[in-house]
Amino acid sequence: MARRKKKILITGAAGFVGLHLIEQLRNINHQLFLTTRKKKFTAPGVKVYYGKLEDKQFCQKILKDIDEVYYLAGYKKNIAYHTKYPFEFFDGNVKPLMQFLAALGKSKVKKVVYLSSAIVNYMEAQGSNDGYILGKYANEVAIKAFNQQSKIPVVIVRSAAIYGPGDNFDPKTANFIPAIIDRISKSNNSLTIWGKGIRKMQFVYIDDLVSNLLAAMRGKKLLYIVGNAKSYTVNQVVAKILKICGKPLKIEHDLSKPDKPTNKIIFKNAVKPKVNLEKGLEKAVDYYIQKYV
Repeated sequence: MARRKKKILITGAAGFVGLHLIEQLRNINHQLFLTTRKKKFTAPGVKVYYGKLEDKQFCQKILKDIDEVYYLAGYKKNIAYHTKYPFEFFDGNVKPLMQFLAALGKSKVKKVVYLSSAIVNYMEAQGSNDGYILGKYANEVAIKAFNQQSKIPVVIVRSAAIYGPGDNFDPKTANFIPAIIDRISKSNNSLTIWGKGIRKMQFVYIDDLVSNLLAAMRGKKLLYIVGNAKSYTVNQVVAKILKICGKPLKIEHDLSKPDKPTNKIIFKNAVKPKVNLEKGLEKAVDYYIQKYV
């Protein structure tokens, strides 16, 4: 007798992580349901709901008869925007989850995986003026309260900085790695980076994150912290991308911009990441060249 296909919902499905997760779940042959605000987004053979999670009735509709949920929805640009408009990004991340959890508690969903940020690790000790991170922190508090009250487990997956093919390379809103790839591609003589470039960072390749999201759904813990343990300075990452691009640009340091503090993250992966930074950067650069050059 054939096993019943699971009905799986992905919120924020049109985003960077969502598109990669869809492909992996297609391979496993589940019945997928997607949510997005992007009216032009389509996915052949998949039910797509267009709407806002802030809408209580919309949340009730999308959760009907669903077995599992990957909550990837989030209002995000980059740290410059998040710190300039902190309440906008806080509100844009907290309101949708509150309505979703209220509807979830009355549903028959078996389990939810929620994508958060590894930077939340340091919120209580250091605080933050990043509205996106503040929103993620508040959402984790809400999820923990929900888990105490509900029989539906919501698993938190805190992710290191994600990168890879399909990332956002818009220079106005891109995060560190895609922004550097874009700037190097468009530069001919020199590249300016903030501070001394000594801040250390940790990353996770997109496919490794998706593998951990899938494993978290199967796992028994309520919290995973996903990423590669090895850290790299800003200078090291820039040097690797320059080498891959074959561009011997002169590096200039803007010392009027201070280096951000380094936070060493202790990861608790559901599965061990497989892609190292060098290989991941090669794939990200190849994607950028094919799509934008």
